[in-house]
Amino acid sequence: MQKFWKAVSLAGFFICAAVLGIAFWGARTLPDSYTSVDGTLRLGVLFSAQAQTDARVAFAADDEENETGAAYDVRLLNVVPVKTVSVHLAQRRYLAVGGELVGVTMKTKGVLVVGTEKFTADNGAAVCPAADAGIKKGDTVLSVNGIPAEGNDTLTRAIEAGAPLTLEILRGDETMTVTLTPQKTAATGLYKGGLWVRDSTVGVGTLTYCDIENGRIAALGHGIYDTDTSALLTAAGGEISTATVSSVKKGACGSPGEITGVIGTNTLGSITENAEEGVFGELYYMQDAPEVYPVATFSEVHTGEAQVICTVTGGKKEAYDIEITHLGTEDGTQSMTVKITDQTLLSLTGGIVQGMSGSPILQDGMLAGAVTHVFVNDPKSGYAIYAQTMLEKDG
Repeated sequence: MQKFWKAVSLAGFFICAAVLGIAFWGARTLPDSYTSVDGTLRLGVLFSAQAQTDARVAFAADDEENETGAAYDVRLLNVVPVKTVSVHLAQRRYLAVGGELVGVTMKTKGVLVVGTEKFTADNGAAVCPAADAGIKKGDTVLSVNGIPAEGNDTLTRAIEAGAPLTLEILRGDETMTVTLTPQKTAATGLYKGGLWVRDSTVGVGTLTYCDIENGRIAALGHGIYDTDTSALLTAAGGEISTATVSSVKKGACGSPGEITGVIGTNTLGSITENAEEGVFGELYYMQDAPEVYPVATFSEVHTGEAQVICTVTGGKKEAYDIEITHLGTEDGTQSMTVKITDQTLLSLTGGIVQGMSGSPILQDGMLAGAVTHVFVNDPKSGYAIYAQTMLEKDG
């Protein structure tokens, strides 16, 4: 009998420890606040929520909607107190869902330095004026002798003049001034600075949504980064245009696939911002009659069946079956993981391929998110971003 009670006590200890551990984990991982359009709080099977009848949570005074919400007491197994969560009431947003392949042409703010190199000067010495001036790969040249560097030509013409240049450089969040002294080359007799620069980028991706109410447009679901420096490019204008699929390279384990497209002449919108959460701009016009869907809040998105809308053949977008396999944090472009289950799409692309970034994800008749990345070693799966995250970034 003594052994029995000892075993019971030991089992009870481990059960209590497990319960407390889960409660502690819930307190750390559950958000302090949710946004909901119906005031409900969905936390899964382990946690329950009870509204505090005497507690109302007011939004900040400068909130456009001047909305309110309720405070909920969250409990584990409806017994163990975990934390108090604020549920903010918000108006339901409705967006015209994309899925069309688009061309993205973006000018960068200033001129991005993608590399430096030595060359032989007319005196026979190996020199790199850019490195001597302290310029590094990843820097952005904002101005040349006080004149804004609006493109490669501005910097190139100034260097070829041969006189020392005063350059305003942006490195991360720090702005500095350096002096670049061009050197004459032995090969051509022209002046060079010893740096490679880029002022624009062009590619194809997928349109995520158009907001008819405020005239905004969004694509890609992630930002555009420079391939040489891995730096997020700062947009200084650009266009989102129509595009057509010319070919599709199927993805395989270790080798991501790719959609090759031809950018058309019809401009759908301008680019005003390149952010981690996507490319955003002003809508000019829509190709077809809009298919408008409500936007799912964070708490409404769940694991399970969903659909992705994309254009991988011809010029028509189609909906394909996927599964949302995991939900993570609400921030960032890797907030959820998805898996392609549609055999038609798998036969066409092998899974998620480059060019599908921004493809909208529908679940329960709502816009839940957008595809962002493919898993290199498993092209059937990849990451996605919440639609609400893109909306909050776009304002």
